[in-house]
Amino acid sequence: MKHLRAFVAVPAALVLVMAALTAAIATAAYADPVKENATAPEFTARTIDGRPMRLSSLRGRVVLLDFGAVNCPPCRLEMPILESWHRKYRGRGLVVVGLMEMNPAVRDVRKMLRARGVTYPVAIDTREIIGKRYGLVAHPTTILIGRDGTVIKAETGYVRGDEKAIESALLALLESKPGAGQQR
Repeated sequence: MKHLRAFVAVPAALVLVMAALTAAIATAAYADPVKENATAPEFTARTIDGRPMRLSSLRGRVVLLDFGAVNCPPCRLEMPILESWHRKYRGRGLVVVGLMEMNPAVRDVRKMLRARGVTYPVAIDTREIIGKRYGLVAHPTTILIGRDGTVIKAETGYVRGDEKAIESALLALLESKPGAGQQR
């Protein structure tokens, strides 16, 4: 019986070690969530229309990154608001960029965008590489980046009314002069 207890204890200990190791590896694969006043992590992506997109090429403009997923109800609620800002403020220097995660099929993304009337550029974040750089924890996550590449606001999740704070910060950035950095 004594030997049996030792036999049972070893696999249990091994399971705990494996669980701890798996958690450490998973944590190491993701960055801490992006912080306000930090430089936005660089990324390169290809839109679903095949156009290359590089964050650094958008310097001088206000960028609103929105990480979402096809099967995310709050993402679907937020998309028409982002589209309205895209149409209303792009002439003043706003660039809205959608990054779809969770490996959706391109046809599913296109179908969702059509249903929501989305015309701003959207890319698929294959294997969530960009999301990992930004330390994503949930969808949607909206990141507002100033003209100088500094993160001004990072919002996780969406509930009706959340757009007011983002739009207020966005308008303050658009009203600031190019090169004025992150005036709020």
